[in-house]
Amino acid sequence: MMNTSLKLFIKLIPGAQKFNLLMLQKKLQNQFLKLNETEKSQLAFYSQFIKKGDLVFDVGANVGSRSKLFLNLEAKVIAFEPQPELCEHLTQHLRLHKRFTLMPIGLGSNPSVVELKISDAHVLSSMSNRWIKSTTQSGRFSSYNWDKSIDVKVDTIDNMINKFGVPKFVKIDVEGYEFEVLQGLTHQIKYFSFEFTAEDIDATLSCINHLLKLGPYLF
Repeated sequence: MMNTSLKLFIKLIPGAQKFNLLMLQKKLQNQFLKLNETEKSQLAFYSQFIKKGDLVFDVGANVGSRSKLFLNLEAKVIAFEPQPELCEHLTQHLRLHKRFTLMPIGLGSNPSVVELKISDAHVLSSMSNRWIKSTTQSGRFSSYNWDKSIDVKVDTIDNMINKFGVPKFVKIDVEGYEFEVLQGLTHQIKYFSFEFTAEDIDATLSCINHLLKLGPYLF
């Protein structure tokens, strides 16, 4: 084993602290990207649509559970997440990944600033007051609170396509704001995945109708 004096000597070598930090970040990234059995099944599903080198937009990345899968499929991932704490989490785990880019913004119908209601469960934070109302009134999320809010920068998918290129796959999970995100899109994209909520089904139908205007999609 390395004795204490030698350890201290290594710490004093110029660049050693930076190197140790780099190794720690690499370790965090590798641990984050490891898949459990459930995630391996999810990977098999997404592999039907995403191949090595494909560009993927992860809209509403949250803690990166889907970005993680897309990176394991060797895709290039652009993740959109406006919650600062979650951006910190993603940065901590994936800052060194060459195929991962984090955009700390939301997406919507036009470039603007939008109020994001912060839930005590971060996966339920939303920019849609309609969605919050419908899911609390139904009783599904009535035990949660949205007592805090922040203003977040919002851009459009079209502008992100101009910046990064046309993605092959777009995943949208933004707690009731899916239609607003799609309103910022005029390009046809090969594959979409977006969340729907039974209590907010009219918004889902609006998403489908918008996509059908862009191309002959199957659902």
